[in-house]
Amino acid sequence: MRDLVEDLVVPTGVLEAAAPAPRAARELLRQSYCCYEFSAPAVMHSVVAVEIVLRDRIPDAGRRRCTS
Repeated sequence: MRDLVEDLVVPTGVLEAAAPAPRAARELLRQSYCCYEFSAPAVMHSVVAVEIVLRDRIPDAGRRRCTS
């Protein structure tokens, strides 16, 4: 499992406050190999981690209203 997750790294330039979320998702995924119950939290944590990184990278992300 270590080989699978070793390429999952925190992107360079991510705010220090956002870095723990991707790291936690990676560790949960690695631990899910031994403890199946960690699989769902790993997926949820990875979704949150992606959102955090995208909000950091996209100007005004999460602040604009959707219009139809």
